[in-house]
Amino acid sequence: MHSLGKTPATPAQRQSQQFRQQPTPPTDIQQRQQRKGDENIKKEMIRQPPNSLPLRSDNLTITNTRSSSLEDHTDPDGRYLCAICINWLNEPVLTSCGHRFCKSCLSSWLGPERQWCPMDNEKISGDQDVFPDNFTRREIEQIKLKCPNANLGCDLVASPIEVERHRYNCPYRTNEDSAEEKCPFASIKCDFVARPETNGLEVHLKEEMALHMQLLLKAFQQTAISTWNPQKPKKIAVQTNGYTENPQLPPPPPQYANGAEEQLIQAMYQRIVILEQRSCEQAVKIENLTKLLQNQRQQIDPRYSGGTILWEIINFQKLIEHLRANANNLVYSRECFTSPYGYKFCARLNIQPKHQHLLSLHVHLMQSENDYHLDWPFNGRIKLCMIHPRDAKLSQHDTIMTKPEILAFHQPRERISTRGFGFVEYANVGEIIKKGFCEDDRLVIKIEINIV
Repeated sequence: MHSLGKTPATPAQRQSQQFRQQPTPPTDIQQRQQRKGDENIKKEMIRQPPNSLPLRSDNLTITNTRSSSLEDHTDPDGRYLCAICINWLNEPVLTSCGHRFCKSCLSSWLGPERQWCPMDNEKISGDQDVFPDNFTRREIEQIKLKCPNANLGCDLVASPIEVERHRYNCPYRTNEDSAEEKCPFASIKCDFVARPETNGLEVHLKEEMALHMQLLLKAFQQTAISTWNPQKPKKIAVQTNGYTENPQLPPPPPQYANGAEEQLIQAMYQRIVILEQRSCEQAVKIENLTKLLQNQRQQIDPRYSGGTILWEIINFQKLIEHLRANANNLVYSRECFTSPYGYKFCARLNIQPKHQHLLSLHVHLMQSENDYHLDWPFNGRIKLCMIHPRDAKLSQHDTIMTKPEILAFHQPRERISTRGFGFVEYANVGEIIKKGFCEDDRLVIKIEINIV
């Protein structure tokens, strides 16, 4: 017995109900009408161009000087606009950070020293982070525009890119169209003009982006100043319950222009601030690197020094005081090799305790991984030269020929051979300073070692 008191439906009734619930298939006439309606909708979608990007207001205007005879707007929609050339996307590409540009515009922007997106400064690589945007390209190709000379008889209807290429070769073009065209930023004091048949305007928009940003910033500042209208608060004292309340200040007046132009200028302003900050950071880095190079001169690999030591002694007088303070104080030069697989040498300066006005200079052999295949003792010629900074003729030259019986030229048993060969009384310290060898408190000694 059923709780609801209803008689259950028979199988025939259930089949009839299912049959009634199924939708009736459309007739041939209804199908043709539906297809015709869809075609009309598609035609209307193709006929109607995308919405234009509003860039005009009362205070500042950025107008496109290219004339158009179309009743509808031909300015590209924001998603079809290249932020670099401010025109229709030509061969659009999409960055990994989600921004679209013309292929040629982005290629011109990216370079060895500029590997970031012009919109959000995200680091991108032209090989790995830029991809063809075929979907957007097909969307632009589906947009159909008339030739600007349609009112003169030209019946061309094509995509925006094709219309842009056709307009300068259009047989209906008038003399006014061939006149010089101004930069789209002419209203903010950019004086550039170019011939329409050339590519000058497009190149100008790509290369002078920084200039246009600066002009936008100036226009933005002038707009802010001209629209700022400070109002003095009215001195009205309201007395309530015997107490005087402070007068209420009026709300702050609008300081900037309204509309899409404000957003554009603010974006440009932020971009300029970022560029200026980056420029300051680069200037600091360059300054630090310059100081580093001044303090530490780049040294070549001693294996490729060719047996030459160019010893630059800075703070010479302070070094002499250090050597005179203790007879055990020694100063060594950097090492050098006669060849990448040859002998290894260095030089040493010191002052004798009994003759503190005389400077000693010796050459020492050093241990290296090449010693096992070299011929010992070393047989060669050593040239010493104390370079005069102003007159090369005044430079002091000395030559030493090695002798096999001298232990200083035998294979060293320590890192630096304890035996050196040179001059105990190489030069008088007073004469070095007096004759001008030590200009700017700097002495240069050149040592050349050659195998004989």
